[in-house]
Amino acid sequence: MSTKKLKIILISDFSRDQSPGGAQVSNDLIIKEGLNRGHDITLHNYDSSPTNFLTNYDIVISSNLEAISSSNSDIIDFIIDHPMHIRLEHDSCLYLSTQDRLNLFQSSKLNFFLSQYHLDFFTSMYGDIFGNTKIVNDPMNTDLFFKNESTEKIYDIVYCGLIHELKGIKRLLEFAVKNPNRRIDIFGWGGKNMQSIFKKYSNVNFNGKIDHHEMPKVFQSSKSVFHSPVVNEPFCRMVGEAILCGVEDIIGSPEKIGSYLEYKRLGLDQFKKNCRDALGNFWNAVENVI
Repeated sequence: MSTKKLKIILISDFSRDQSPGGAQVSNDLIIKEGLNRGHDITLHNYDSSPTNFLTNYDIVISSNLEAISSSNSDIIDFIIDHPMHIRLEHDSCLYLSTQDRLNLFQSSKLNFFLSQYHLDFFTSMYGDIFGNTKIVNDPMNTDLFFKNESTEKIYDIVYCGLIHELKGIKRLLEFAVKNPNRRIDIFGWGGKNMQSIFKKYSNVNFNGKIDHHEMPKVFQSSKSVFHSPVVNEPFCRMVGEAILCGVEDIIGSPEKIGSYLEYKRLGLDQFKKNCRDALGNFWNAVENVI
């Protein structure tokens, strides 16, 4: 295990300031924990200075690369050519060619996946090409996200996060039409004029975006969560946080959601422990590679 200060570049499309999605939240937490351990970490996003690549790094961590690789084809070569490349996969990696995907994962000293389901559907889609794999759930603050028995259930069904077709917004609205007796509260963000999309649905209330630290109160006050993504969800922070807050009724497509499947596979106590210990598990594994 390395005890020295490591110089690291983490390459990902967006920072948390640029996009408040689950991958960005997780990467931000990972970077902060690495800094607390004394490492020197540079976050390189799609609009970062190319001079970042003039520095020598002990480790290159690659994460979401769709925006970066589309604007700079050399970035993949930089990553796979580095002798200490670590892959932190957050999505389905559909944007890469078969050869680039193969090179990316086979060049890596360690390939992190967010759930057993995440690794399983990658193997099903792309073949058994993933060596040196480790499953580490998304890190979550279990002191913030927990079940509160005394909280009144004021919400029937909630949806939180990015409002997008791939996240199943059309399926949510179809559900609203077919189930007029169910009340749906949406806390999220998307394109312009989000409010106008939901006006004709009398049982849908659009609350807009709220701060992430306010989400525990929402989940603790909810009976159910709706999520029916079009694509596979490797983990899904929204559903994982809801489960930690005591919401067990996941409406939509729970069979495509990694956090729900981890919870069912491991049980609540182990799932909670894995989310709580995720930052330490990630960095211990990284430091053991050196």
